[in-house]
Amino acid sequence: MKRWTRWAIFAAAMIFLWPIPSALAEYRAYELEVVDVYECRINKRERCRRSIVRGSLPPDMYARLHGGRSRISVIMLATWMCWGDTSGFRVTCPRPAPRDAKFGLGDLVRIDLGKHITDGWEGKVEIAYFQRSVNSNVYGVRFPDRQEVFARYFEKDLVPAGATPPRREPPQ
Repeated sequence: MKRWTRWAIFAAAMIFLWPIPSALAEYRAYELEVVDVYECRINKRERCRRSIVRGSLPPDMYARLHGGRSRISVIMLATWMCWGDTSGFRVTCPRPAPRDAKFGLGDLVRIDLGKHITDGWEGKVEIAYFQRSVNSNVYGVRFPDRQEVFARYFEKDLVPAGATPPRREPPQ
């Protein structure tokens, strides 16, 4: 064997035997509201039991793995990015806290989004967290007078309930 061939084999062996530090992956975490609609229909309840689930499965996958849409209803309450590993049933990282929040949990807010279906709706803040990718706080608002509809909004799209709406000029 030639000298450079032996050296190449030795170098390749050293590369493969060299200790490799473990890498951290980025994953998306979800906070989901799960309702067992099948049990609710069978027992003819007006208000179904709801449970909060936090994990790394998106809402559609969670529904498919737990009986399908005819069995459960899944609503995404919040989503954020985490670093680390979720193998071995490790828990996901906690939801980020809001930064300099204008609204707190339980506050009544009005939606201020021109030309949006929810413009003018009033609801209650249920979730608040900071979303780094858009550099803004995100608020989860539930509308009890609209069949418990839940939606997420950026801080700029909310005003305190009862505040006078700003006068908007028509587009020219």
